[in-house]
Amino acid sequence: MPFNEIIAMAFSNLWRRKMRTLLTVAAVVIGATLVALMASLGTGLKGFIVGQFGQTFPEDAIIVSSGRDINVFQGGGRPQEISSIETVVILPFTAADLEKLRAIPGVERVDYLVSVSARYIQPQGSSKIYTVNVDGVPEYEAAIRPLFLGSHITEGDAGQCLIAYDYLTTFGWPDDESVIGRQVTVSVGKQLAYETETHDYTFTIKGVIDKKISTAELLITQSDAIEMARFYQSNPLRYSEQQPGFTVQLKAAALTDVKAIAAAVKAEGWNALTSDDILAEINSVFNVIQVGLSAFGIIALVVAAIGIINTLLMAIHERTREIGVMKAVGATRGTIRLMFTAEGAALGFLGGAAGGVLALLTGQALNVIGARTFLSDFPGFQLSSFTWWLIPGVIALTTVIALLAGLYPANRAARLDPVEALRYE
Repeated sequence: MPFNEIIAMAFSNLWRRKMRTLLTVAAVVIGATLVALMASLGTGLKGFIVGQFGQTFPEDAIIVSSGRDINVFQGGGRPQEISSIETVVILPFTAADLEKLRAIPGVERVDYLVSVSARYIQPQGSSKIYTVNVDGVPEYEAAIRPLFLGSHITEGDAGQCLIAYDYLTTFGWPDDESVIGRQVTVSVGKQLAYETETHDYTFTIKGVIDKKISTAELLITQSDAIEMARFYQSNPLRYSEQQPGFTVQLKAAALTDVKAIAAAVKAEGWNALTSDDILAEINSVFNVIQVGLSAFGIIALVVAAIGIINTLLMAIHERTREIGVMKAVGATRGTIRLMFTAEGAALGFLGGAAGGVLALLTGQALNVIGARTFLSDFPGFQLSSFTWWLIPGVIALTTVIALLAGLYPANRAARLDPVEALRYE
């Protein structure tokens, strides 16, 4: 019997028991919808995180740490022998180390990674104070921040800043050009608990970071950040050639140099972290999340597979005499087996297709609702994101699961004795 006739017969036989078929397909639809929808939510969330990261960390930057073999400090596992005292004592960079880094082919510049701890931020004309994350970055890193208003800060813009869009709402300021030129004051204390001295630093707003970047960030020049950090740590030599610290950031002259620079850094015994490394970590985390979310759908599909087995066994019971007639007129075991396997696969295909469409519609509805409510501050962000292969993949998954579920009933039908089947009442 030609394969297309077997497929046509499979759909025809399923349609003979419409209600039973619809209920069985409904179970597959639930599983397929959950798998597709959960995977799309994971993809959407990952896209949001990756998008946020891509707008805050330059692709041509490499973070370099002086720590050697830092994995020895990670918890878990059995005690391990320490092979070198250098793995225990992590030394900060020296001026000579900075020269080595600058001499690596492809390195355009070396910058300090400045850590600033601020007490609070206070807007101009207000007595209220708010939390703040102060970040002093090189000019090329500030330049990748998308702006809602104003312009980027450069290395010569001491006393100027970029402020997160969320602060406009928090301060009660309008989101128009009138905020450019306003001032904010940042208060910095001392690192040691018993030093109570504080200092206020006033900055003029030069730009507002785009609303798509969710943060409580105040972006300032590295020179301003270094001044604040030195006060905080009571150390006038901090972030200088004499005391560079444990971590610095390199800028590659070209994106094609990043991997070679990272390899050269590691060859010197230091640790290097690139944007690709960070993205790989993000992807690995979200892959686990997506599997976890999709597990609910897989469980539903397993339940649906049991339903498919039951449906086909009932069909065999009802069509025992029909199977006997088919065998009597020459149908082989392979033909009978293929016919019932095709019915199982058809149930999976129909359920997967319907579930995929339902998941797509639900995902789009979530995107519309989110854009008008809790995601209104993030225009363009898709809560549910469907990759091109997701729906075909779900249909293939449900079809394969249903096909496997149909093997046992199909083998049982193929083994029926034709004489006994013809006598069946």
